[in-house]
This record gives sequence, C-alpha cells and structure tokens, in this order.
Amino acid sequence: MATAHPRASRATDNDAIDADLVRALQEDGRASISELAGRLGASRDLVSQRLQWLQAHGGLRVVAALDPSVVGHTLLVHTMLDVSGPALPVAREIAGMSDAVFVSMTSGALPVVVESRHGGVEELHASLDAMRRIPNVRRLRVSTYAEVLQGFFVSERREEVTLDALDRALIAELQRDGRASYRALGDTVHLAPSSARARVRRLVDAGVIRISALKSGGPSRSRFAIGIGIAVSGDATPVRDAILASPAIDFAARSHGVFDFIATVVGTASAPLLDVIEELRGIEQVSALESWSHYDVIKEDYARALGRVLAVGPRAPQ
Repeated sequence: MATAHPRASRATDNDAIDADLVRALQEDGRASISELAGRLGASRDLVSQRLQWLQAHGGLRVVAALDPSVVGHTLLVHTMLDVSGPALPVAREIAGMSDAVFVSMTSGALPVVVESRHGGVEELHASLDAMRRIPNVRRLRVSTYAEVLQGFFVSERREEVTLDALDRALIAELQRDGRASYRALGDTVHLAPSSARARVRRLVDAGVIRISALKSGGPSRSRFAIGIGIAVSGDATPVRDAILASPAIDFAARSHGVFDFIATVVGTASAPLLDVIEELRGIEQVSALESWSHYDVIKEDYARALGRVLAVGPRAPQ
C-alpha cells in the first residue's frame, strides 16, 4: 500500500486548519489567538503561525467594512459581462473603477462578474455605460440587490449612529488592519485603550462596521467558490429560508432583474458545494438555477472603496 509523503500530509493538515481559521475570522475578525485556538482545537502557537503565514503569503486580510448605507451607497448591483476575446483586460479595466468593489474571472458564457456600489441611479448608469464602452464588451446582464441576506459587509443589526471625527479615524485604521490592538488604535487617535475599545464595540454593535476576514486571490486548493443565480416561481420564502440555513453560503442577496436570488457558495472541496446546489435545485419553487465558478478574483475591496467615501467630509453623504 502506498504511503502518503509526510510533506504532503502536513500540507493537507495545514489546508484544513487554514480553512477553519479563515472561517472563524470571517465570523469574528477580532477573536483572540486563544479564542481561535479553542474553536479550532489547536495550539495557540500553531494558530498564531498559520495566521501569520496566511497574512504574509495567503492573501488574508482582516479589515472593517462599513454598512453601505452609512456612506450613502443605496444601490448595490451585480453585473455579468459577455466578452469577445480575452476577458482579463476587461476585468482589469473594471477593477480600476472606484464603484466596483468585486471583480472576478468566472467560468461559462459570461466570463466577468462585477459587484458595484452606487449613490444613486445616475452613478449606476454612468458606471454601466463605462463598462459598455470597454472594447470587446458585448452585453451586460444586470441584477440589483433588493436585500442583502448575508455577506462580509452586512451586520446582523443596524442602528442609527452619529459618527464624529474620532469614530471616522478609528474606522479608517480598522480598514487598514482590523486586528490592530486597542493600544495601537488608541495611540493613533489619541485615546486611552479602554476608550478605543468602547468606541469600536459601539460601532460593531450598532452595525456601522463589521470586522471580518477577506481572502484575496480567489479559489485555491483549500478554497472553492461558486456563484449561483436563482429564478423563483411562486412563494420565494422556502428558497430564502434554505439560503439562510446553509453554512456553505458565504454571500446571498434577494435581487431584481435576471435573478431573484444571487449567492456565493464557498468550501474546501467541490463535492459538498455541488450538494448545496443540488439541494437548492430540489426546492419546488426554484424554476431555474445557473452557476459559475470563480476562477480568479481580480478585485475584492469593500473596505477601502467605502472608506474613501467616508473620508470625504465630517458627515457621511446622503
């Protein structure tokens, strides 16, 4: 019987730990090393080493993302592009647009997927027109998010909070490093660590920000990501409930346009993701389901894009 090479076994073990670590940080980006170790059932030293490796080499960032409404982004849009010829130049040009916060190279007939944020209809039209003018773009398929059900930038609750200069300064620092110590945050904005902690907790508890992990660079041997678009016939409630109940669904939104729901399924292997898709297909109210694999994420920049808007003035734009 063939024996696995020890180095390969260690790589497999690390892949599993890394996947669990990223998932834990997506739920709570400021969890301590001790808390993470307890959740993963691993030593503090190992968790600390894997976290450092992921941040240095694995494209992992832990950052604060603002709720879009805080900065006046009232239109959240999902666009799929039909392209003639190579799609990478198109994806790179769109990645340079300030309204685009997510750009991915995908499988299928529509090889570029874009998520964008806009302050109003005029901004949306200008952005879509700019995409249409890119050479080799043949058509756009546009869906508008009516309700974001779950996702990196979505908090479980949202309360009205007036942000002052210190709040904005703290958010800016957390957008650079969501795991910065309260002492470091306090030193930057000239507050005691306890005061910095209280303000950060207030911002998180009110749903103004969510501190979570982003893993750039798209899929890897330990991460598969599949987008799905669902059309519904009849009552959409069973589909909504199934989406919210699935731990494999990383992002989901109720949408208007091409699809009634748009979601992203993420996991460490392709087979379980296929099981999720099959379960959704089996729901009576699902009349059609399209899926696409995310091959390469060109841009995933929710935090900085929103932060640039927040930094314009003393009050968030309306």
